[in-house]
Amino acid sequence: MRENVVYSGFHEMFEAAYKKEKARFPMPPHTHNAIEIFLNLSELPSVLMGGNVLSLQPNVLLLIPSYCIHQMTPVENSIYERYILTINTSWLESALGEQGSKEYDYFKDSDKPLMIPLTEKQKKEIIEKMERLIQCGSTTSFLRLNCFFEVMSWLHQLVGTVNEEVAEHIREQLTGTAKTVSEMVDYINSHLYENITIEDIATKFYLNHDYAARIFKKHVNTTIRNFITIQRITKAQQLLLEGKSVAQIQVMTGYGSYEHFFRTFKKVTGMTPKEYRENYHAVEI
Repeated sequence: MRENVVYSGFHEMFEAAYKKEKARFPMPPHTHNAIEIFLNLSELPSVLMGGNVLSLQPNVLLLIPSYCIHQMTPVENSIYERYILTINTSWLESALGEQGSKEYDYFKDSDKPLMIPLTEKQKKEIIEKMERLIQCGSTTSFLRLNCFFEVMSWLHQLVGTVNEEVAEHIREQLTGTAKTVSEMVDYINSHLYENITIEDIATKFYLNHDYAARIFKKHVNTTIRNFITIQRITKAQQLLLEGKSVAQIQVMTGYGSYEHFFRTFKKVTGMTPKEYRENYHAVEI
């Protein structure tokens, strides 16, 4: 299995899916060039969501902005059930127009994914709407678009009722090593473009080097070094789409040489920075 998986190539307008399968190998941390609506129906003992490491019970809706690093670890050998709606961010902004897209600013902050516990009634409502959307298939039609915007309208109304204290309550449930790893992630993100090492992080949290590496890998499903790389290259992807030059981005993301940045970017994304910009700078609709 690859150490990192960065999904940066979603070209469709949107795609809805229902998945129910036996949990085997958890997906490593990854990002998308798309928004992800994730309805979790299973126990997830370890979840990385932006700057948070936490555990989630079933019936929590996750609104994951594009380029937000995330990873879910289900209970091994359990039944892993979820609904996923993936939305191309550029397409959505184009479809809504400048004024309309402002209403969906909560989808744009990659550092602040939303976590919303649902009531039984809310869960039933969103499942019914997702099922209708899935049944429309993959064709482009008014009916399918109507089903999609029904889901989005329902979500928008839900977000308007969410009290930030509810999401904060989820984060406050962290205990033990999960709480420590969450603090480690926050520290890494705050010093991402500096020359930080595993030793620096272990010293910061008064931990043995091997223990720090072990608990991080347990909760995040990747090494500290690889997590830093994924975060830096994700930022590089965003800066490319904002029009920054490759030389500027190399410096802004903390790489000491152009060659090192170029090799790392291609290894993580499967393409050069120029190819990435050409492929994902715009979406035709």
